[in-house]
This record gives sequence, C-alpha cells and structure tokens, in this order.
Amino acid sequence: MKLDYMLDHMPDSIRRQTTRRVFLPGESVVRKGELADHVFLLTKGSLRVSNEFASGQRFTFGSLEVPDLIGDLEVLAGQKSYAASNEAVSACEVIAMSAETFLQWMRSDNEFALAVAQLLAAKMYPTSNEAGRVKFLPSLDRLHAYLIKRLGTIQTDLFILHTSRQQIADDIGTSVKTVNRGVSKLREAGLISLNRGKITINEEQQQALRDTFRQEEDA
Repeated sequence: MKLDYMLDHMPDSIRRQTTRRVFLPGESVVRKGELADHVFLLTKGSLRVSNEFASGQRFTFGSLEVPDLIGDLEVLAGQKSYAASNEAVSACEVIAMSAETFLQWMRSDNEFALAVAQLLAAKMYPTSNEAGRVKFLPSLDRLHAYLIKRLGTIQTDLFILHTSRQQIADDIGTSVKTVNRGVSKLREAGLISLNRGKITINEEQQQALRDTFRQEEDA
C-alpha cells in the first residue's frame, strides 16, 4: 500500500489521535529497551535499525524507508519495550500514535491491517534469510561481504568508501579494532587500497574482491 493511499484513507477518528514529529540525522526515534507505547509511520527519510549490547558493541542489521512502521512488531507481539534502536539517517518525518490508536486503526480498516502484515513480512524476510548466516561468518569474511554489498553493480574506475570505520563495525556487528585488522589484511592481499584512511577499490581490485568471495562461498 502506498503512503498517499494510506494517509488519504486514514479514518478521521484515528487522524485526530496522531501527531507529526521531525527527527534530524543522528536522532533516535526509539531506543532499545524504551517503553513500547507508541507506533510511528515513517512519511519522509530513512532510518537505521540497530542493536546495542552490554559490551558497548552495536550491530546495524536493517534500514527503514517510507512508508515503514516503527514499533508495530512490539505492539502486535505484546512486548513492553522496543527490541531495537531506530536512528534517523536523513531528516525524517513520522506520524506518531499511541499503541492503542494503532490497534484501533487495524481493527477498523482491513486494508490497513493487510498493509501492516505486508510491511512486517518485508522487514522480517531478509532478516531470516541473511542475518543468521552473516552473524556466524568470521569477521574478515563479514568485512569482505560488506564491501561486495557496497560495491553492488557500480561501474566505476575507482570506488571510494566514505563510511567511517565505526559505522562499518556497527554494520557488520564487530569492533573498530577488528575492522582495522580486516582492512589491513585485505590491503596486504592487494584487494583494496587506502587513501588518507579511506578504503578505495580500483577496477582490478573490484573484480578480484568478487572472484575471491565467490571462491570462498563455493569452498
């Protein structure tokens, strides 16, 4: 269901119980462990979904785009606290509603209830399909897989990764120290280069990265 359709068909009784909120890049819409008493409908921007652990390590395992929901899983599962933190990547706008208002909307609108189910399925499928596999890969393989994913199908003479080492560590669920060790190993293997601390990958290295990754998967 498209956002415009969803908003146009929101019952007036529900609309009166909602508020609009804005979050700047880096601000958290919800944090892991906070009371899950609200659901948020993302109407603009994108969010990073991550988990923090007692060790201080953070693992980014997903992202949310318009018109995703935040807090729907917890409310529908009857959980008292948010399972993950959701942080704005870009300037974001959301429609906030209480948990009871969200459930009221679902009960009164079958089309909205179906849309919620579809959004939940879209969020859960890649988590089930990939997260477990990546979690148990050795850290160097996780970094290798991450670089392959960031390269995607980009056709360029020189790929420059502007992402910080801390963010890379968050994205693959490890520490900055471990990322730095992996970067050094890939550099020594000639698969990447460094320019003022930034990871760069030329055409030859891009192909070598993909080839060696496929060989490791087939082994």
